[in-house]
Amino acid sequence: MTEQAKESEVIDPEVMPPETHLELSKPSVPVTIEELSGLPDERGVEIVESRKKILDSLRKASILMTSPSDWLLFRTREGAVTAFLQDSGCKRIWQIWGISITPTGEFQKLVDDNTKDFAYRCTADGDCKVTGLKVYDIEGIRYSTEDFCKDVKPDLKKEMFVKLAAVANRDGNIIRSLTGMKSVALEYIEDVWKGTNKKTSLCSKGKGYGTQAERQGAQVQEAAHVPAGQEPICEICQARAKFWPAGISRDSKKPYGAFWACPSREHKWSVRDEDFQKTRIAAEKDQAQQEAAAAVARGE
Repeated sequence: MTEQAKESEVIDPEVMPPETHLELSKPSVPVTIEELSGLPDERGVEIVESRKKILDSLRKASILMTSPSDWLLFRTREGAVTAFLQDSGCKRIWQIWGISITPTGEFQKLVDDNTKDFAYRCTADGDCKVTGLKVYDIEGIRYSTEDFCKDVKPDLKKEMFVKLAAVANRDGNIIRSLTGMKSVALEYIEDVWKGTNKKTSLCSKGKGYGTQAERQGAQVQEAAHVPAGQEPICEICQARAKFWPAGISRDSKKPYGAFWACPSREHKWSVRDEDFQKTRIAAEKDQAQQEAAAAVARGE
């Protein structure tokens, strides 16, 4: 064979066996565009679509496991709304993603010398077995001035509360990073919840929805729009209760919270809207877990 023939010799590309095609479909297997484009019969495109389907199924199952109270909504000036999965919701979904969390370092206490207010900071690494993604030294921090521990006494108990909240925040940051639940389109959540009793109107409101007082007022008004047939039942006459918004008593001049009462004035039965919503959220959580389990069983 001449030197010229050697230079012009064409070497057939190596074709990966079907077993390798299946392996590359797994989200946990690193793969490059070059590897995908080198596969025959558009198998590279099929692998990308397969990964997308798997991740989309996981996210839908995760959202089904959450309740409206687990989400915080943000609205831009242009009106676009995104949802942030709060720490409470993250704890509901981490297991189906195969997430493990490894603390790094010790708790760090930060103290304001003037006010004696304090905060706790902690860090950890996160690993998602499903996707193979890892995150490192993710921080969680919480402050003693936050609402959840303002009325907590003694100080030792408050320190414990702040520590636990910092851990929950750290874990939440890891889970949101690994699952893509930090900023989810509101329309996507509504589509997943379609056919359930969960409504995004019951989600907490954040930046873009006015002042805190305005947001709380909006939530009180939204409580009146509970779907027909889901209102609380009067324990005396079994009639559907009537919603009464928060206000100020004419006699005592003291404020009172929103509540539900029997539509008949003869029956002195009522329930605070706050208590009713807690019951609804607990029921939603149970239903979400059942629906998510059924979806996984169906392979969705």
